[in-house]
Amino acid sequence: MIEEQSELQGRPLKPGELFRFACRPALACFNACCRDKRLPLLPYDLLRLRRGLKQNSSDILATLVELEEDPGSGRPALRIKLQPDGVCPFVSPDGCTVYEHRPTCCRIYPLARAVQPGAGGAEPSQIFLRQDTPGCLGWEEPDELDIDAWIADQDLAPFQAANNRALKLFMHPAKKGKVSLNQAQTHAFISALYNLDGFRDLVQQEGFTAKFAISDQRLAAALKSDEELLDLGIDWLIGVLFGG
Repeated sequence: MIEEQSELQGRPLKPGELFRFACRPALACFNACCRDKRLPLLPYDLLRLRRGLKQNSSDILATLVELEEDPGSGRPALRIKLQPDGVCPFVSPDGCTVYEHRPTCCRIYPLARAVQPGAGGAEPSQIFLRQDTPGCLGWEEPDELDIDAWIADQDLAPFQAANNRALKLFMHPAKKGKVSLNQAQTHAFISALYNLDGFRDLVQQEGFTAKFAISDQRLAAALKSDEELLDLGIDWLIGVLFGG
């Protein structure tokens, strides 16, 4: 997750430290962690859900997502809209129906990740924490692994890489304390980071690339790749919110 350690609870894990955990359908608590939870969505999470569901991003935003204000930063935050009984809409008796494209919060569970941007363009620093998960029987399983093994097992690497690229926006040096976005800025935030289909239309409007000094090469790359389009949206939004 893109959070500072002060915002998270849990015991920090040392590099190479072993812990025991596994989640299996045979466990009595299977699927219990997919109900009555706040399930946040980072920009790359929405990109992957869109890819897995094969739906337009605006349709996903309208039917499967809720908008709230992040209590720590004040910025808009998205989360999965739970069903009336509190269950995630992607859960079945057999488990997650979008497992290959499940969001960061589900992949990293039962751990949490706190990050800080690196100085002078260096790689960000990160800390993994073992969360307190009452009722979870996974901690009693015999499987022993460390953080690197968990990252590989959950295919977290592409999510971490994408989330790290978003740090320059979410932890921009010009951001002091909580942000307060007006309606136009909030719309730009959602469009550039979460509504990729809408943002793709925007960047192709006449005069857009000239106004925001976007090269033809970068536009072409963004139109071919959702990941490149998201990275362009991050850089564009930095300009909109912080002036560069």
